[in-house]
Amino acid sequence: MKSIRQTRATTYGWTPLRLSCRETRRKDERISMKGKASLKIGLLSALAACAAGAASGLPDGAVCAPGGTCPAPAPAQADAFLPAGKMALGANYWASHTATEMWRKWDAKAVEEDLRVLASNGFRLLRVFPNWADFQPIHACYLSGGNFGKVNETRLFDSEEPLPDTPCGRAGVDERMVERFEAFCDMAEKHGIRLIVPLLTGQMTFRNYIPPALANRNPFSDPYALMWEGRYLACMVSRLKAKKAIVAWESGNEARILGKSENAFHSEAWLRYVHQTIRLADPSRPVIGVDGLEISRETLWPSAMNAALSDYTATHPYGFWGAVYNDDFLSVRSTTFAAAQTYALAQIGGKPAFIEEHGSRRQEQASQANVAKYVRNMLWNSWALDCRAMLWWCAYDQTGMTIAPYNWRQPCVELGIFRRDRTPYPAVGMVKAFAAMQDALPVAGLPTAKTEAVVLTTDNDVLHSSYILARQAGIMPRFANPEEKLPDASCYFLPDANGRAYLTVERWEELKDRVRAGATLYLSWNDTFLDAMEEVGGIEVAYRQKAGGQDVCDFGDFKLSVGYAVKRRFNALTAETLARNQAGEGVFFRNKYGNGTVYVFIHNFEKTFYAAGGTYEGDAWRVWAKVRPVNRILKTGVPNVFVSEHCFGGGRCGVVVVNNRDVPYEGTPEIWKGWRVRRVVVEDPANASFADGKLKIAPCAGVLLLMGKDGVDWL
Repeated sequence: MKSIRQTRATTYGWTPLRLSCRETRRKDERISMKGKASLKIGLLSALAACAAGAASGLPDGAVCAPGGTCPAPAPAQADAFLPAGKMALGANYWASHTATEMWRKWDAKAVEEDLRVLASNGFRLLRVFPNWADFQPIHACYLSGGNFGKVNETRLFDSEEPLPDTPCGRAGVDERMVERFEAFCDMAEKHGIRLIVPLLTGQMTFRNYIPPALANRNPFSDPYALMWEGRYLACMVSRLKAKKAIVAWESGNEARILGKSENAFHSEAWLRYVHQTIRLADPSRPVIGVDGLEISRETLWPSAMNAALSDYTATHPYGFWGAVYNDDFLSVRSTTFAAAQTYALAQIGGKPAFIEEHGSRRQEQASQANVAKYVRNMLWNSWALDCRAMLWWCAYDQTGMTIAPYNWRQPCVELGIFRRDRTPYPAVGMVKAFAAMQDALPVAGLPTAKTEAVVLTTDNDVLHSSYILARQAGIMPRFANPEEKLPDASCYFLPDANGRAYLTVERWEELKDRVRAGATLYLSWNDTFLDAMEEVGGIEVAYRQKAGGQDVCDFGDFKLSVGYAVKRRFNALTAETLARNQAGEGVFFRNKYGNGTVYVFIHNFEKTFYAAGGTYEGDAWRVWAKVRPVNRILKTGVPNVFVSEHCFGGGRCGVVVVNNRDVPYEGTPEIWKGWRVRRVVVEDPANASFADGKLKIAPCAGVLLLMGKDGVDWL
């Protein structure tokens, strides 16, 4: 295995950067964005290299001090597949004319035209699916009588031909399909398109595509199924690895729902088997894990396990299922959902993450114009959080098809970003412009955003709610699993602390030690029974009653109305009461614990607000702002206009400002004395500008402000 790892590191450049951030200038270059006004760019070559490798980011609390310098990001590993600080853009691809039947109804001319259209519009990364049932069309031949249920032989095709004595034949793989896939790879390379290949594509759009011999067998545990899976994977990877267009492998499409997993041990055993089989055949390319964010060890596919067995992780964060759908399509809840989930997955798993599938059922969600604005907004949010790629589901509409599953009641057939006739929807222009902007960046990429606090949760809804509240409060959060070792931080948020909040004895003691040493802890109560809360929080429960009601919490400078299903009242012991309800009862407390501070809010509003609609348009964020005030280089004073800092070092900082509202932002932001905006980077000059101290940003748009301290020579 040592030689395999060394090969992978050499082939894909996963070696630490050794470049220093010297102030070395290149000659000025003229770069044009979207064919509009050219920008005179002076590149710092070594600085740009550091930016590209800044995946590890800055420690919690590191600041670009007004009187000091901007700390340089720690060098990270180079990455040829999805580099840090850049966001690859593309789509999930099925042929526009035949969708899932593209391989059996192969039309090379039509497929090449599909690829030409995609490439010309900035879609340079595609996820393309070998339909498992088409590529491994094996049939099991069973014995009868007393041997009922026993497979005597496996044959190929519906005609039950003997397996050829060839590499493909012995694996039950159709040679013709592989040849077509090879032709597809050659076309992709011709058009400058890179490919992700989910090998076991046995599930797609509510339908299973399992080889006939494996029907009604569990692919995760049946020995016969596992044997043929292994043969298929080894054959496909060995045959296709010569194709330069392929840049990554994946177990399958949403492989976690291919079959039934009994528990996390079962999931790990199967995923380990699949990934090791792929790596034995091709140790040079990265392998992507199964999709999704599952934080706790108690889930079927824990993200930490998934990441440990993978080189990259991915999300499929659709905004039309679950509580994210409670607000408008252009709300801050909707436009941050994909980015926040992917950002958290990278931190919890410890591997780079990207948005592998994302789309909209536009007929029920939004107009074409609003889908385009949404895409622009989502891209800015995702880039600021180092989401390594965004692949839209899907490239082309699947309208007018009577084949299964497209004539079933479940699928939406208008998920494409292009129509079936290849004409683009308005959202295509947003992707194309964003790709052009990244190509023209005066730096190699964004360093990871500086963070100010760690949020501990295992609940995806609470995680997203916490992300919104933190960003509205000016806090850039990091996320961690409370079951695992705690990251170093000066401030910890424990929202919706139900029961023991998934903290083991060791983790709770570790957290208390951090607070005693000077850290801040915030906890929102939900029948919490962490030990020693009388000492830690300085409060005790007076009574608890299952009775609904409403508390109007008066914080002095604002009021927050919070509904509850369980009435809880507390006595302050050593804690100071910072807010009271309409009856004068304490609801928000602050307690000194060692050298640190503990805040307790008696309402788990992060969870209850997420279940309702319109809850992120008010003052809820101000609760979090009281716990962790943040002093940024630039402040807009508008909660849903998010600001993140990306430090290059030496008094140089990129500031990303995203307007998560469907109205323009126009204001005079507060900027630290001695700092100036040196360059405005935007995909379209009509979307944002900075002049005479005034910043303008269009609805659902963003801008990168490259800022430097006075006296620092940059750009």
